[in-house]
Amino acid sequence: MSFTQQKVDKEIEEALVKDFQAGNLDAYDKIVELYQKRIYALSFNLMRNQMDAQDVAQEVLLTLFKKIHTFQGKSAFSSWVYRITLNSSYMKLRSKKKEPKISIDELLPSFNSTGFQQEKIQDWSENTESLLFTNETREIINKAVGLLPEKEKVVFLLRDVEGLSTEKVSEVLDLTIPAVKSRLHRARLFLRKKLSGYFEEYNSQKGET
Repeated sequence: MSFTQQKVDKEIEEALVKDFQAGNLDAYDKIVELYQKRIYALSFNLMRNQMDAQDVAQEVLLTLFKKIHTFQGKSAFSSWVYRITLNSSYMKLRSKKKEPKISIDELLPSFNSTGFQQEKIQDWSENTESLLFTNETREIINKAVGLLPEKEKVVFLLRDVEGLSTEKVSEVLDLTIPAVKSRLHRARLFLRKKLSGYFEEYNSQKGET
């Protein structure tokens, strides 16, 4: 998307928000059209449950309807929507029995005393563009993402799955840009090691065909 298109989209969004705050229900319907899929996708990626994600999406849209007057425009409207979605998703998760998560440090690469990485890990991330479209690969990656600790997971989902910029993720999560980059780096290392064995086998089988 070009800078000009982004500017146009932002201006349209701001106009819709102002119209809705003024009581225009048609503007709310258009906001729902813009955000319903994004809200559902983010909540589903966090919870991996369709029913729960649908519940969260409905809750978020209802919250937008009831609390639009509280939005003051200090941050982008989209950032406000993402924050509400994250909060609703986390509340839903807390209401359920959470599965134990493994420590991210257990799967991060180990380094020797001289600072060099002790084991060579294939950088599968360069090959994911084609692999991500297979159902098997999606399932493998989803399971690995599900093992990420929440702090790293949400940054990874917003940055690499939702495609938000580092600056946007920083605004949504109220984190510094270095903190976002650090968590994203740790998430990518975690997933790279977790998934390297699978992609080595995949590439080996692909080479045999």
